[in-house]
Amino acid sequence: MIPIIVAYLLCLWLTASAASRGQGHLVVLAGLLALGVGLLAFARGRRSVLYALSFLMLLAAIAAALFEGALRLRPGLLGGQVANVAYTGYHWQRGGIYALDPHVGPLMKPNVRRPMYWAGRWWTHEANRRGFRGPCPDRTDVVFLGDSMIYGHGVENEATAPSRFAQITGLGTANLGQQGTSLPQSWLIFERKGVPLRPRAVLVCAHPTDVEDAITIYGPQMLARWLASAPGSFEPMAREEYQPRARFSPARLWLEEIALPLYAGGVPGALWRCWRAGLLRAGPGDARGDERFVPVEVEEPFGAPEAAPGSDERLGWEAQKRALLEIRRAAAAIGARVVVFDLGYPRPFSRAVEGAAAELGLAYSPAGRRVLERALAGEDLYLSRDGHWNPAGCDAIARELAPLGAAAPRIP
Repeated sequence: MIPIIVAYLLCLWLTASAASRGQGHLVVLAGLLALGVGLLAFARGRRSVLYALSFLMLLAAIAAALFEGALRLRPGLLGGQVANVAYTGYHWQRGGIYALDPHVGPLMKPNVRRPMYWAGRWWTHEANRRGFRGPCPDRTDVVFLGDSMIYGHGVENEATAPSRFAQITGLGTANLGQQGTSLPQSWLIFERKGVPLRPRAVLVCAHPTDVEDAITIYGPQMLARWLASAPGSFEPMAREEYQPRARFSPARLWLEEIALPLYAGGVPGALWRCWRAGLLRAGPGDARGDERFVPVEVEEPFGAPEAAPGSDERLGWEAQKRALLEIRRAAAAIGARVVVFDLGYPRPFSRAVEGAAAELGLAYSPAGRRVLERALAGEDLYLSRDGHWNPAGCDAIARELAPLGAAAPRIP
């Protein structure tokens, strides 16, 4: 009986991992209950129940293994949002690039290397022992803060904006960009990973989604409490869904330590969510990459600074300004200069960022505006059908920012 039980449990592990990346522990529980029923029947002389359950579990495991093998060999079998969810590494389940921090929420894990995918595009994510892309120095000259534009979504490490900046200027550069982060999260990442590097300059990239991202991670009540506190006295807490799970909770153990990191595990949930949202697509069409991206909402209004006091939009915007203040405070403590830049669009947002930098006594660089104008003039600077800088775009922004390297002398 022991070999049968061991084989059953191994097959259940594989099947549950393929059935759901997030809820596989429920599949395990159901499988264990079924095993208990089979063992009880076996003890009463009805061996066929256990044998039948074991056979069915074996078939389910074989099907899961074949499906996973097909996805590994032919990733183009999936497309659209289903492929994005199945292949992505932007998650904190086992195999993902994040762990959950009580204050930052998703925070990049150290020593992780894995393929990444989005919209038909593959690249390699490799985080060093400090938990960010690129070299891992004990000291550096320049630190970059920002979201996926700085992280380098869709491009290899050597092509990211911070990497190109380092190659052009010869300065030590740390890429603390992280996909989907707001400026409050960037400040906390700087406190944890950037300040110990003792940089001489901090380049902060603001993104128009930062306002919404701050509300998503922290919620309006937490942001209001943080804004009412004295600088440096309080770190906002992330919403409950972005908090680390209890150490011995079944969900956490499954998500972070037990489940196999299978592509197949993301497919059932993705199919369900995409079906509900009407986003189902089939086929490998995302991989064509034949639709060039050019910003079209260049003059889209940005009303957050004038929104009603206490509204989510206004709170999100005030949180961005407070984050810049906190970055300035932390940088001043190590003698570093802070420079703020943005994507250049929407133009009202870019002007608001420049105004916020002036209000806080921070330097502002129009580098993003210059790159935008080059793109509008015909240069191909964005990933096709995406909007993030492609390698040429990363090089362009790095060259526009390169003169700022004069403010960060080399470390002896």
